[in-house]
Amino acid sequence: MSRGAVRAAAALAALALSGCYTIRYERRGVSPEPGAPRERWQHGVLGGTIPASRPVKLADLCPAGVAAVENQTTFANALGQLLTSFGALAVLHAPVWEPTTVRVTCARPTVTRAGRTVKIVVLPLAPLGGVPDGTARLLGDALAGELRRRPGVSVLTQSDVQALLGLEKTRQMLGCTDAGCMTEIGGALGADRVIHGSLGRVGESLVVNLSALDPKRGQAAASVSQRLRGAGEEAFLDGLPSVADALLAEPAAR
Repeated sequence: MSRGAVRAAAALAALALSGCYTIRYERRGVSPEPGAPRERWQHGVLGGTIPASRPVKLADLCPAGVAAVENQTTFANALGQLLTSFGALAVLHAPVWEPTTVRVTCARPTVTRAGRTVKIVVLPLAPLGGVPDGTARLLGDALAGELRRRPGVSVLTQSDVQALLGLEKTRQMLGCTDAGCMTEIGGALGADRVIHGSLGRVGESLVVNLSALDPKRGQAAASVSQRLRGAGEEAFLDGLPSVADALLAEPAAR
């Protein structure tokens, strides 16, 4: 091979390598599903100006929502451009075929019940370690509001429970702390999950302990325990999307 050919090949290889890039979009606070991302090759013609493959339908690929989307020109993509373009780069100043790799990370699926609305009861969060009652109520309402944003989820709070069961019965039920009593609450309301827990302060940290009980099985289905070191209540609010995802997640199959 002549020196000119070697230089041309080296230049083309350098051009292919320089074309590698990655663009990544992430949804803040969304819990990703376990395992590797779903990967697709997308194809374009004449520098990608003409699409040669169908768009990736995220709603079909990830029924529970998307956690992250990454579009990358990998080394393999760039090599494919190089091998199929030949002299077209010099004439058209663009590769004839331009493949890219799309990686989609789906959100962790939430609890479902055969297409019907999932009913969630959110009990008042217990204030501990100097957290004011009003703050615990506000943060509990914020958690309920975040859960309501999930499609197919109906949320009942203390005021809803009181309207359905009456004041005296509500007082009796909301005063319990054991799993048997909370199972009774869920059964009386036809709930799929009963969420309860506490907020407290230890030194400069906000400690969050939440649990989602499956009343039909009488056992915890999911839980969240966080120590927000040196953080205030706003840190809890910022993390609500991931907290809601964790509490609604289906338990792993055994």
